[in-house]
Amino acid sequence: MIDLHCHSTASDGSYAPSELIKMAEKLNITHFALTDHDTTDGISEFINTKSDIKRIPGIEISVEIPKGELHIVGLFIDINNKDLKEMEEEVKYYRIKRNEKMLAGLSKLVKKNVKISDLISNPNAQLGRPHVAKYLLKNNVVTSIQEAFEKYLQNGAPLAYKKQQIEVERALSVIKNAGGLSFVAHPYTLKLSDNELLSLMKEYKNIGLDGIEAFSSHNPEDKKNIYVDIAKETGLLISGGSDFHGENGKVSSLGANTLEFTDDDILKPIYERLKMV
Repeated sequence: MIDLHCHSTASDGSYAPSELIKMAEKLNITHFALTDHDTTDGISEFINTKSDIKRIPGIEISVEIPKGELHIVGLFIDINNKDLKEMEEEVKYYRIKRNEKMLAGLSKLVKKNVKISDLISNPNAQLGRPHVAKYLLKNNVVTSIQEAFEKYLQNGAPLAYKKQQIEVERALSVIKNAGGLSFVAHPYTLKLSDNELLSLMKEYKNIGLDGIEAFSSHNPEDKKNIYVDIAKETGLLISGGSDFHGENGKVSSLGANTLEFTDDDILKPIYERLKMV
């Protein structure tokens, strides 16, 4: 089993990178990528934890688009790359400013002063919407995480403050300059028709995109084969992963939604492409 999309406490996951490694070992995951949101802070712990699992350094970059939600996953990246580090620092600043607005909105909602330490225990972690959702649930503002997102955190909702994001061309360029491969994460969240997605993937391939995450917890069952076909038609690589966030997410386990493909479907073409980079 492989899992090429996962989050740790370095962003908005609930498990430390070393804990994720131990969980992956129990599930017999052979190839495993850590792809925290806009940061590589957890990669050193991830790589240095003793294990026989093939660990892949990654990142998930939030990208600015007119509508929908676009994330680009970078795999096999050099976390010490200068361009990558500069982008991470820039995004960190954007996130701090977004967090200030989110905490102010949350404080107004619950009628008390909410500090970031009320939401996350690790001061070095990134505050994300899942942390706010858990706070709302804990304080009986909502009855479920799903309700928190639907009422307060999905795009257009009262606490859905958007941070300034990176342009797609820059995200793809940074990943390439860091020696990595780029994949459109969970394409269903783009909210495009199949033909619109096909057209966009052709456009992105022309500016450096390497692949598409055809297998994801966010992709409906009836879309997975369609995304595979889009990848084949455009010459893009296929990737897949659980997008596991632990207690902060909807996915119950590492490796979820990855059982339906084989190593030859995913890994062989990826490693062949890496030889050409």
